[in-house]
This record gives sequence, structure tokens and C-alpha cells, in this order.
Amino acid sequence: MTFLGKVLVVVHLVLSVMFMAFAGAVFTAQTNYQKAYIGANDKLKAAASAAQAAQTALQSQIDDAVKERDEVKNTNTALQGQVAALTADNARLDSDNKGLKTNFDTQRTVAELNSQEAEERVKEAQIQRARNVELNKSRDDTVTDLNVLRDKLFGIELQLAQAKTKYDQMLRDNATMRAFLASNNLPTDIRRMTVSASPPPELDGEVLEARKETKGNRVFVEISVGSDDGLVVGHTLTVYRGDKYLGRVRLEDVRPDVSVAVVIETAPNSTIQKDDHVTTRF
Repeated sequence: MTFLGKVLVVVHLVLSVMFMAFAGAVFTAQTNYQKAYIGANDKLKAAASAAQAAQTALQSQIDDAVKERDEVKNTNTALQGQVAALTADNARLDSDNKGLKTNFDTQRTVAELNSQEAEERVKEAQIQRARNVELNKSRDDTVTDLNVLRDKLFGIELQLAQAKTKYDQMLRDNATMRAFLASNNLPTDIRRMTVSASPPPELDGEVLEARKETKGNRVFVEISVGSDDGLVVGHTLTVYRGDKYLGRVRLEDVRPDVSVAVVIETAPNSTIQKDDHVTTRF
């Protein structure tokens, strides 16, 4: 029971006690009046001779009784007014109680909804907390991997710096070697140096095609031997047709079973053609 309900119960109890008290007073007054009236009537019959004196006394008592009765009536009227007012207050309080009960029911419904929402939010918070734990673990793993990658990157950068230093030193050494070779009239072209270090093996082949450069005077020939036969770019071969010397060619592009060469020397009144013979033999 709410505090307002308790107050209403107490008010009802007080009003009931007051009404009973007033009713008892009225009843007592009426009983006393009747007893006084009967007593006076008996005295009147018994003392007929003293009627005048008794009548005066009786009239006085009657007046007092009437006065008392009027006072009781007035008191009763006042009490009835108070009862009506209290009844109106009771009706108003009952109406307020109903309104408060309706409001209480509404608030309870809202509280239940809020409680359900709070439970859902708690569940969401627990799910989010679990996600945060996973994200924190993933972040820690990522940070660990990042630190490992940074260490690797530092090592690679260190190796790169060392390689750059070594490369710069090799460039300086290469320039020094080129200058030394040039000062001693030795070739500095890598291809010529490769050819000098690896002379062509003894082999024979054929000219597969010969064509002149579209813009320029160089003649290119395609021959039937390549890197599988031990040839490299820069090797030179001699071209014959039968026993006739036609000229010399230098390899420019070498593939496993075919090569492309440029004519570097031709015999007078000679033209290198398809099916001519090429050789590295002297």
C-alpha cells in the first residue's frame, strides 16, 4: 500500500470515530431528555399541590432541555455539514487516488519498459565488451606484427645501406678498372670483354635470313645457331658460300637455337644471302 492509501485509511478511520462519538452524544442527550421529561411528569402527578412551583421549575428545565436540544440540533447540523464536506473530500481523494493509481500503473509500465531496455543495453554492453576484448587482442597482435616488421625493415634498410655502400664502392672500382684498361689500350665494353674471356666454340651453321636495315646501311642476318651451342653476344663468325669468303658478322641477339648478327665486313662484290654457310673455324 502506498503512503497516500495509508493516509486515506487513517482519514476514514478518524471520520468514523468522530461520527460514532457525535451519534453517541445525540443519543445520550435524547435519553437524558426523555428521563428528565418522565421524571418531571411523575413529579407533576405526585405533587399536584405544588404544581405552581413545580411548573416553574419544570418550565425552567423544559427551557434548558429545549435549549440543549437546539444546541444538539445545531451541533448535529454542523456535524452533518462536516460529514458532507468530508464526504466530498473523500470523493475528491478517491478521484485523486484513482488518478494516482492510473499514473502509478503508467509509471510502472514505463519502468518495466525502461528495465527491459536496460537489460538489452546491458546485453549490448557485454557483447561490445567482448568485441572490445577481441579488438584489443587483435590490436596487440597487430602491434606485435608491426614491431616485427619494423625490426625486419630496419634490418633490410641496414642491409640496403650496406649494399648501397658496396655498390658505390663497386662503381668506384669499376671506374678505376675502366680507366686502367683504357690506359693500357684494353677493351672496356662488357660484351667485348666477355667475348675475350670466352671465345666461341668451333661450330657451323647456316644463314636463315638476310635483310638490310630500313633506315641505314647495316645488314642483319639470322643464323641457325645460338646460346645452346655456346655462343654469346659479341662473338664473330665468318660467312662462306662454298669456298668463297663473303664476310664476317657479329652477334647482337642470341637465343637458345637462333641468333641475329650484324654484318661487320663484306668481301668485294659479295652479298650475304639465305643458305650461306657460317662458321667459327679459321
